[in-house]
Amino acid sequence: MNPGQAKLIFPGAAEAWLLALITEMPRWGIDTPNEEASFCAQIGHESRGLTVFEENLTYSVSRLMQVWPKRFPDLAAALPYAHNPEALAERLYGGRMGNDQVGDGCRYCGRGPVMLTGKDNYIEAGKALGIDLVGHPTFLLIPKVGAQVACWYWRTRGLDAWDDDNDVRAETRLVQGGTLGLAERQREFDRVLKILKTTEAT
Repeated sequence: MNPGQAKLIFPGAAEAWLLALITEMPRWGIDTPNEEASFCAQIGHESRGLTVFEENLTYSVSRLMQVWPKRFPDLAAALPYAHNPEALAERLYGGRMGNDQVGDGCRYCGRGPVMLTGKDNYIEAGKALGIDLVGHPTFLLIPKVGAQVACWYWRTRGLDAWDDDNDVRAETRLVQGGTLGLAERQREFDRVLKILKTTEAT
């Protein structure tokens, strides 16, 4: 993926993020049109086109009940967490994914292009890359670090085993933990692949 293609794929992204991605992707073996399209479709969906790099946990009551119907089946269950991101983070992430201290749910919420979540993932990524993400979780908001972590995640979670077809179901499950936004991710994959195959290197 070259700079011109990156700009077409992520028109709203800051140049620093585009540069970081096109530098890191080939270093991690994300370098064929299908691989690039699959990767970009997933991180593009997670980060709203490389414009949002921290999970927004400010939800209304109705939205909480819609997104997590099992956790918040009624008004009484949802009300304490509405417009209360710290409490919601603890409700969603506290006591799992390595989050073992009060406040860890919010401290290690989703960040970076791939929305890395949970202390265990922060520890693992930090050790692999030689970066103190546990002590400094917001380092994931730095383009170079965020791009490195996104590529590291793609490689270590085996996503490259699934990105040579034209179906994003497997990648979506591995990135998102389910199929949330599957149709949008598929449309984004198709759009990105078309750009990569119809534009010349610049």
